[in-house]
Order: sequence, then C-alpha cells, then structure tokens
Amino acid sequence: MTIRNLDYECYLDAVNSQREYQEDWIKTGYAPRGFYLKDFCLIEKDGVYHLFHIAGVPNVSCCLPGNEIWFGHATTKNFQTWQTHEPCFYIDPHGWDNGHVFAPFVIAANDTYWMFYTGVTLENTQRIGIATSKDLFTWERVGQRPVIRPEEYDWAFCPTEKGAACRDPHVIKHGEEYWLYYTAVTKTGKACIARAVSHNLIDWQDRGPAYIEKKLTHPESCNVQELNGKYLLFFGGHIEYWSYVISDDPAQWPEQQPRPIGKGITAMEVIKRTDARWLVAYFKMGVGHNSDGFRLFLGVINWAADAPVIQEISNAGQLREFGF
Repeated sequence: MTIRNLDYECYLDAVNSQREYQEDWIKTGYAPRGFYLKDFCLIEKDGVYHLFHIAGVPNVSCCLPGNEIWFGHATTKNFQTWQTHEPCFYIDPHGWDNGHVFAPFVIAANDTYWMFYTGVTLENTQRIGIATSKDLFTWERVGQRPVIRPEEYDWAFCPTEKGAACRDPHVIKHGEEYWLYYTAVTKTGKACIARAVSHNLIDWQDRGPAYIEKKLTHPESCNVQELNGKYLLFFGGHIEYWSYVISDDPAQWPEQQPRPIGKGITAMEVIKRTDARWLVAYFKMGVGHNSDGFRLFLGVINWAADAPVIQEISNAGQLREFGF
C-alpha cells in the first residue's frame, strides 16, 4: 500500500537508520527514532517477541488528521536490542477506519494471528475491527465492517458523528469462548469496561458493561489477568495512575475503589510470570533527551508484597530471573 505522507516517509527513514542503531533501551525506553509509542501489544513466536503499537509524531494530537494512521512493528529476543520494521497496518482511506487506528491487540488461534484494533472515522467515532495474518508481517482486514459497534447497543453512548468512545480491545480465552473487553461510555455518561463474547473470533455478542467506574470520564487500555483464582482488571486514567480492580468472576467487577499500581502509566502487558513476580511492559513519557514522546519500558510486579507496585527495571541484569 502506498501512503503519501511526509511523516510516513520520515518513519521509513527511521526504520532504515535504526537497523544499525541501538540505545540502552532498558534505560531510555524503546520507540522508533523521531516517533512516540503508545498503546501496544506483545506476542511471542519462536523465541522472538513482536511488538505492535500506535506510532505518532511527538507534540501532535492523536486526533489530528494524518497522525496515528499506522501501527509500528518491532521485534526483540531479549528486550535489550530491538529491530524496527516497516509499518504493518494502516488506515483504510475509503473504509470505516479512515481517520486513525489505535490500540492493536494480537492473539494466536487456529493457526492464524488475529489483531483486534480500534478504528476511528474522520468524525472521530471509534469502533473495533479485526485483521489476520499468518506471519505477523502482512495483515488483512476481516470483513468490511467493525465487529464491535456500540451504536447498536442500548446501554452505550456512541453517536456516529462528533466522536464516541469505543477502544482499546483486550481478548482472553475463557472456556470454549473468547471474551473481548474494551473501554466505552454508558448512555448516562459513566466510564466503563464492556465485554463481548464469541466462539469463532468473528461474530461477537454484546454482554454490556463488565465494570463501571463512576469517577472517570473514560478508562484507558483495559487488560484482564488471572491471579490465584481472582481476576484483575487493569486500566489507566484513574488520577494519572495505572490501577486495577478485583473480582471472582471475569464477567463482572463490583463497584470498588481502584488500586493504584503505577503513576504516569497508561497501558501494560504481561511478558512473563515466575511465581508471584511478573515481568511487564508499559509505556510512559521518556526522560532526558528522550522526553519528547512516549516510550516502552519494563518493570516487575511482586504480588507477594503488601502493596504491589510496578518497579521499573534499570539494567539488563534484572531480566535474568525471567530467562533473558
């Protein structure tokens, strides 16, 4: 696909220059040269971790036409060196996602990789679509319509003009079903994490809000993890903190005070677990000469602690306990 966009040409230049360029990514955080990295996912294939992420221009709004219109792609074996690849997925100028693409999330199922992503119209209305791949490099959309369309749901606020919130998909396998979580807003203006269910990853049935957060305008980047028989629902946007709530049932989280686990963090993915310790990746604003945009950092959560928090990793030696 040909993209006639100066930022895109700069990105290709960054890819070429970064083939031989490495920083101390543990300290500085990873991002393509000259661009920021936001909502992302990681998936491992044959010992290589593939990173897919929003890529954008520092100090430019994500809502500005021409920004955040493709996904960045990079690979690593050890999270110390990165290979930056050409963008792997783009807006469809003639489709329902002709404005922006946000928040990719990839799973493997049925010998195929499935990417769930937020597509945004030029009017800034958000919905969720799917693309598939056999090799993690070439992606094709599934169908001509989004699979999550909140304008059809009685509980959801989703006008088809002037913007609406339906983004940041996260998918888990639960029994014989796939459950998709995403951030949304109810018709009464409450921030929520909603849920949909599928048996084939293509046809999804709405299950309404799984968690309603009354103090937020909108939650960000939901993520569901199981820990000791409990289900932890993570999300950002709670007073600048990455937080979580707990439930016995992954279909519903009761009203409760979110527990903060990291400040200045908006999204997190779990890389590996060793007993009560998790190696996680997250994005936050860079520091020093890299403070012009968001970058990918690594941290550890110790769930055996009285008050677990994300402890940022500062050197490669701290990765050894996780096999890197």
